[in-house]
Amino acid sequence: MRTLIIGSGPIGSYLAARLQLSGADVVLHGKGEAFERTVRQGGLTLQPLDPPHDARHVSLRCSAAVPPPGGWDLLVFAVKAQDLGLAAQQFAAHARDAIILLPQNGLPWWQYLGTDAPPLRLQAVDPDGLAEAALPLDRIAGCVVTKGLSLSAEGALVEVTVASDRFALGDVVRGSDASRGPLELMRGAKLPVVLSDDIRTDKWRKLLVNVAFNPLGALSQLGFGEVLDEPEGERLARAMMDEAMAVARACGLAESIDAQAAFARARSSRYHRTSMLQDVQAGRPFELEPIVGVLLELARRQGIDVPALGTVYSCLRLLNLSVRKGPIRQIPRERGGA
Repeated sequence: MRTLIIGSGPIGSYLAARLQLSGADVVLHGKGEAFERTVRQGGLTLQPLDPPHDARHVSLRCSAAVPPPGGWDLLVFAVKAQDLGLAAQQFAAHARDAIILLPQNGLPWWQYLGTDAPPLRLQAVDPDGLAEAALPLDRIAGCVVTKGLSLSAEGALVEVTVASDRFALGDVVRGSDASRGPLELMRGAKLPVVLSDDIRTDKWRKLLVNVAFNPLGALSQLGFGEVLDEPEGERLARAMMDEAMAVARACGLAESIDAQAAFARARSSRYHRTSMLQDVQAGRPFELEPIVGVLLELARRQGIDVPALGTVYSCLRLLNLSVRKGPIRQIPRERGGA
């Protein structure tokens, strides 16, 4: 499959490198300082965090300019959820005849579209309908990523390998077969990929864990499991997961998550930096709405009180504002002033 990956963050860069190593025809499109360094170096260094720590340079075909549309078999939108709408509009012509892979965190804009149930449009995720207008539902493969990746200060892609690593793919429209091509492509690259029986349920499963650890990691600047070292951190994580589970049940999710098992996994990866924390430390806006904001929207629709989620959401809004504005600037006093 002729593949265009849009977005050069950890997930996009990792997929490009692994597909390239398997001999796939792949182009990585991105922007920013890290991507410019990848272009200058002619590729990317994969740095396993686990022994024997053998780093490997992977040559990549990179394009800072938007490649011409036509002839693409697969488009991977490896951008943050808040950037997906504009990216979808920019690449609408590319997506017209291609399969589309969407690996964003949180609940996606298509969560309650493309089914037999009455459509529900999540305003928190796609407020202007840009993604929905540009991306045909029957060509979309949803994707849930469970993989520890980060970019080092030197530009290497640091990979943590654990037993729970997984790329779960599923058709957004049942029977569309949109997942088949990317599934085979990723299997050929020896990635831990599985076909999901219900991609919407898998989206909920990941969110019900992420909703506690992503926000609390970003607010505290602590690793995935370190937030549990503080009793108040554990109490707040439980409260957020309980409230999110109540919303999920009200929205039709039949199963629940094992909080104790989730906490055990967090403690086993205690120093892993969540994607939200990585964004904060890099001075980038983070995926607030699809992880927390969407739960507040659904809670309002269902008439459910979610005080812990609401308070953390407010704190994260302030944090996102500070990320966008940058460090505080001291205003010099006027001469002769008090």
